[in-house]
Amino acid sequence: MSRPLKILAASFAGLLVIVLGLAWWLGLFSSEPEAASVDAAAESVAASDDGTSEAISDISGTWTVEQGDATFVGYRVKEVLSTIGDFEAVGRTPGVTGTLVADGTTISSVSVTADLTGLASDNGARDGQLRTQALETDTFPEGTFELTAPIDIGAVPAEGETVVFGATGELTLHGVTNTVTLDVNGTVQSGKLIVVGSTPIVMSDYGIDPPQAPIVASIEDEGVMEVSLVFGRG
Repeated sequence: MSRPLKILAASFAGLLVIVLGLAWWLGLFSSEPEAASVDAAAESVAASDDGTSEAISDISGTWTVEQGDATFVGYRVKEVLSTIGDFEAVGRTPGVTGTLVADGTTISSVSVTADLTGLASDNGARDGQLRTQALETDTFPEGTFELTAPIDIGAVPAEGETVVFGATGELTLHGVTNTVTLDVNGTVQSGKLIVVGSTPIVMSDYGIDPPQAPIVASIEDEGVMEVSLVFGRG
């Protein structure tokens, strides 16, 4: 093989390695999920309804987080990849437990725990780094939220209707606790309470250093925490 052809072949091989590396990191041909929404959660709950659920007119009592496609806690954060551009990384964990207590139309208590070791995005390499970098889930495996101020929703919404409110409480991530207010949409569907909310998260406020990787040029210090919860009675 002539020298020019050898150079061309080597260049092509190097380019192929880079492309394959990017494909491995980005999980090409995958798509990030849409932002959490109360409508999507309600549709998921309705699809699994066996027809025996009763309409909710009173939310008084204790409600418990139920597992399913519409229950998760996750993050959305912008990352800039070298020579490629901006991407939004989205990771979610379905491992959520918790309770909600209400009296009439007032929510007096909410306690939620998320298993952060279950966070999964479209890329296993990104997920693996969270074990020892950023959230350091090997050391801080859980995130928690505790409501600190009661919420009066005014009236129990009918199915298909949404109530909007703020939920103020203490969020603990990476061993650090801060007071946050989630913007929340709530509804009822098929005998369940559905609560979907989000709040900005500044990583440095929780002592979180952005993860490092050769292809990552930068990661924004501020992201968004998403919460989608389905509660059943009892």
